[in-house]
Amino acid sequence: MNSWRNLLIHGDCTDAIDHVTETLREQVRLIYMDPPFFSNTDYTIKRKGQSSDRHASMVTDEHSYSDRWEGGLEEYLRFMKDRLEKCKSLLSNNGSVWIHLDYHVSHYVKVMLDAIYGYHNFVNEIIWKRTNSPKVQSRGFGSQHDVILLYAKDSSSFELNPVYRPIDRKAMKPYSYQDEKGRFRLIEIEAQVIQKTQGRRRFEWKGRDAPYLYSRKKLDEWWDQGLIYTSKNGRYSKKQYLKDVRGIPVSDLWFDIPPIQGSSKEYAGFITQKPVTLLDRVIKAASSKGDIVADFFGGSGTLAVAAHQANRRWILCDISDTAIGMTQQRLAEIGCDSYELLRL
Repeated sequence: MNSWRNLLIHGDCTDAIDHVTETLREQVRLIYMDPPFFSNTDYTIKRKGQSSDRHASMVTDEHSYSDRWEGGLEEYLRFMKDRLEKCKSLLSNNGSVWIHLDYHVSHYVKVMLDAIYGYHNFVNEIIWKRTNSPKVQSRGFGSQHDVILLYAKDSSSFELNPVYRPIDRKAMKPYSYQDEKGRFRLIEIEAQVIQKTQGRRRFEWKGRDAPYLYSRKKLDEWWDQGLIYTSKNGRYSKKQYLKDVRGIPVSDLWFDIPPIQGSSKEYAGFITQKPVTLLDRVIKAASSKGDIVADFFGGSGTLAVAAHQANRRWILCDISDTAIGMTQQRLAEIGCDSYELLRL
């Protein structure tokens, strides 16, 4: 750890993976990939020139990368298969891979990941709302989301760190009760509707016979702690105090992370640039401080920025001169110079 230097690699990701596998086999905790989407588009980065008293600054488009494939879908899938297979040897046993795509090929890559990592190691398909303004379509509905496919190297060894989002006004409404300890809401401790499975054990507790969801020991513990609420008809519930709630647990629908827009402070000119808050959530959910995280389609360098701020070690690679230059610029802006630039 003391001799570690973060690694920014300028070159093809297959060469980069081969290079680091020599020394880091099974040591990388998390790999995030934001590869081409098979969108049949050429992408640019917007550069703003100098302005003057007489003239506004000119904005020019500089080539970044092409997402066009002469061999069509078959060529794209061969490209992805080779890289996904190589990545697996880098992952630690409790590691995970996160593949960021959209509707073009996410279903094809899902099948490929099932074959490489094992269907049983699939963890989540995460939906990220990437735009607030879908384009009007003459056929079909406007697209607003991207997909992140999450696979564990070994699901029996993989654990996610709890992720919460701030409590909003809507989430505050259930906390309508109050006592000397503060505001609280009621949590069911009796089986309801579909929870009333055949054979569920009922027992009598504090004068009420019911199909309880918890053991008598746990109910007694909550009673002694003053956490049991008794309704007028003698029905019991558990108090959940607002002050004890860390936030709203995050599901596989990520609607709370806004996309990068032209007016965003962190916007670096990349049309496909992902927000730091998105990578921050990924990194903190599936790694710990000091772990190694990697991105072999580095783009504008968002993973490196998020990893530096989250105290993770990182490896980032991109084949584009423009992407490498932009990553260095963004790292300099946050005071990060503890990395080695390797050109393959």
